[in-house]
Amino acid sequence: MTWQQLLPQRSTVMVTLGLLAWTACKNGPLKHIEIDGADSVTVERGTVLEELVGGLGFDGFTAMDLTDSSELQNQGVKPGDISTAKLVEFTLEATAPPEGDLAFIESMEIYVEGPDLPRQLLASAGPEDFADGVEEVSFLLEDVDLVDYVVSERLTLETSVSGSRPDQDTTVEARYVIDVGVTAQGVRSYACGSEEE
Repeated sequence: MTWQQLLPQRSTVMVTLGLLAWTACKNGPLKHIEIDGADSVTVERGTVLEELVGGLGFDGFTAMDLTDSSELQNQGVKPGDISTAKLVEFTLEATAPPEGDLAFIESMEIYVEGPDLPRQLLASAGPEDFADGVEEVSFLLEDVDLVDYVVSERLTLETSVSGSRPDQDTTVEARYVIDVGVTAQGVRSYACGSEEE
């Protein structure tokens, strides 16, 4: 087959690819983007009688603007493009000292707050999770829709903890992953290189 005979076939392939791209721009599927974050705090040692109550004080979880995250910005996503948002992972880990663990904690809850939005329980862990020698705990997650909190541009994660202070200064790292579902319009704005007026 000569190159002249291949031209019509090549044109057909190009037209087909063009139609597929146009269809994707018009009817793109819901796209899921994961936003993750972490913060750490050092819990000071105390006596066995000293209770650990209140929050652990993760400053990085205060007044977060997830709509400004690089994960969404890199995809050209705006607040109005967000269709779903849900916490899919929350873990706590004792990172220092090397022999440290989380056994000084008895229970811990994670709450979400936002401007003019209710305080809701997102995740929790109990005494069975914080056994002796346990360095990392994955929390039980609640089924909470976070869309309103994410688009409020001021989302706060708060900790509520009970237990006793550790017998040595212990650095604790908290990590979260939030799954964000973006509408077809949000995907289209990025994939097609233009925004609808």
